[in-house]
Amino acid sequence: MPSPKGAKHHRVNQDAYARVIKEITNEPCTLRHLEEVTGLHLVTLYRLFRIFKKHKLVYISAWEPDSRGRDAHPVFTFGQGRDKPKFRMSRAEIARRYRERKKRKASTEILDNIIKGAAHEKHTNSEACTA
Repeated sequence: MPSPKGAKHHRVNQDAYARVIKEITNEPCTLRHLEEVTGLHLVTLYRLFRIFKKHKLVYISAWEPDSRGRDAHPVFTFGQGRDKPKFRMSRAEIARRYRERKKRKASTEILDNIIKGAAHEKHTNSEACTA
């Protein structure tokens, strides 16, 4: 992901590591938050946190959902603990939600057609009266 205009990415050095450690020890953070605060690139932070997890310095305490509601962004907490697993839907649940969406869409289309039909009928009746 290219950096936004004006965003400054810093070199990975002791200062950068210090900023990351300072942020993560104060409160649980996502990598996106750390990217904004420290100025390091997201890929650099992923690599760094992979090493932190390997040495059991951080763990995933929660997940932030993306725009579709899936657990996508890990929230890292400093210290030792068990990673919170991602919520995963079964194939049956995915299929059930798909059928519900499809049924909802079909019912709204039927209502829209009824409303459009009534509006069209009303419009043609008013034209007949004026002619």
